[in-house]
Amino acid sequence: MPRLFLLHGYVEDSTIFDPLRPLLSPAARAAIVDVELEDAFGHWQPRQPVNAATLARHLIDLHQMTVHDVIIGHSMGGWIAAHVKQQVGCLVILLGSFTDQAKIVSKMRSPWLLGLVVKTGLMQSGYMRRRVLRAYRRDESRALHAQLTQGMTRFSRRYVHQQLQVLFAPAPPLTIQPELRLHARRDNIIRAPDEPYVELPGDHFAHYYYPQPAAEAINKVLDKVGLGKQEH
Repeated sequence: MPRLFLLHGYVEDSTIFDPLRPLLSPAARAAIVDVELEDAFGHWQPRQPVNAATLARHLIDLHQMTVHDVIIGHSMGGWIAAHVKQQVGCLVILLGSFTDQAKIVSKMRSPWLLGLVVKTGLMQSGYMRRRVLRAYRRDESRALHAQLTQGMTRFSRRYVHQQLQVLFAPAPPLTIQPELRLHARRDNIIRAPDEPYVELPGDHFAHYYYPQPAAEAINKVLDKVGLGKQEH
């Protein structure tokens, strides 16, 4: 039986998938493995530069991921999942995510500069959090975004810096594509992919506020590996 790994995004945790879980088939729900990146990073002592590919290798080794597994990744989690697929060939589904770092909406992209901002404490400061909250333009997901932004204070600076390295540090090019991309055109955090995708209503958190259409598309793909809605 394949395992279904859920891989959350930047400053998120596995609860970002909670609205989606009950809409997956019983087989899919039974196969779920929540990957908490804070814990995964805590067990990691990288000997190479931190980027999406090196983190993917750590997760592969940590969870013994194989070609038979499935990963659903949101935002940064999808970027990591794509690099897992590149290395082991497993089935991957991207939610509001990317395989091209240029799709990330950010004025600051330098890993070195971002690291400096984190190490000084500015990234998690009240000033920066208030600034981020004021700049957010999506009313539908404003409360969730605020919760995630305020929650940054519980993370260590090391962990925040590592996440930013995964997002922005150069990584080896991807040569294979995910099986499914789900994206909202109104996503103001990750621009829409150039590749074909299933359009969802809403914004960056489309799967959270509109789990039904997301689950319908996901279950069709999961059925190919025996985890979908169909009974066989």
